[in-house]
Amino acid sequence: MWGDTFDASTVDVVFSATESDVAQTQEARFAKTTPVISTASAFRYETDVPLLLPNVNMDHAELISVQQKSRGWSGFVVPIPNCTVTGLAITLKPLLDRFGLESAVVSTMQGLSGAGRSPGVIGLDVLDNIIPFIPKEEEKVEKELAKMFGSLTGSMIQPHSALVSATCTRANVIEGHTESVFVSLGAKATVEQVKGALRETHNQASELKLPSAPEQWILVHDDPFRPQPRLDRNNGGGMTTTVGRVREDKVLKNGIKYILVSHNTRMGAAAGAVLVAEWLKAKGYIS
Repeated sequence: MWGDTFDASTVDVVFSATESDVAQTQEARFAKTTPVISTASAFRYETDVPLLLPNVNMDHAELISVQQKSRGWSGFVVPIPNCTVTGLAITLKPLLDRFGLESAVVSTMQGLSGAGRSPGVIGLDVLDNIIPFIPKEEEKVEKELAKMFGSLTGSMIQPHSALVSATCTRANVIEGHTESVFVSLGAKATVEQVKGALRETHNQASELKLPSAPEQWILVHDDPFRPQPRLDRNNGGGMTTTVGRVREDKVLKNGIKYILVSHNTRMGAAAGAVLVAEWLKAKGYIS
């Protein structure tokens, strides 16, 4: 993909899915002239780089002009979040907006496809098994969520103060991340109010008629046996986040708990990057 003869200035946008160490050099190279939308983690934690997710924090795109000025680029780098963060951020944002968010505890059961080129024969390792540790994954969840929910003030993002604790595991599922989420809200809310907030999420991506946007941003099940990755990962063409088992939690203050399923290689990766690019084009950041 990164041939020496490739001229990024001849294309409208570059999509990057390279390893992080390669992306650190090559994405900066192309961003000198061209917008780069990346699924790599190389630039996610830079102070002048927004970590964007439609319907969640696209107002952070204003940071692009700061990035261009500070780095002398006419293009830019915009990464999307880690695939584990995607469904979590999508479901927490409407709760944050309506009730406030004090803390969140999440345990994940992640699809095999998210492992990429992991050491060992991961497909065999996970048979009749759950792998209890994914290197660097839990730190990414906690750090990226704070950045995405933070406030853009001038030339930087002030991270959100909510405490986040994650345990990330690999499960014997081909596609789809399943996450068990426990939330301490800023204000008390009933189960029905929480379901309502999720169902009524403002779907600006669909309103903008972006080609990759699902009609339903969050699907909420009342069936206690849903969501399941095999049944729900492809909802909305793999772009809809599915929630179920919304219940009161009696341990956390103003506690709510639920299960979500998000498609890690569609909304959480390539298709999610395309959706961000579509939004940026609709708003004039990409010509």
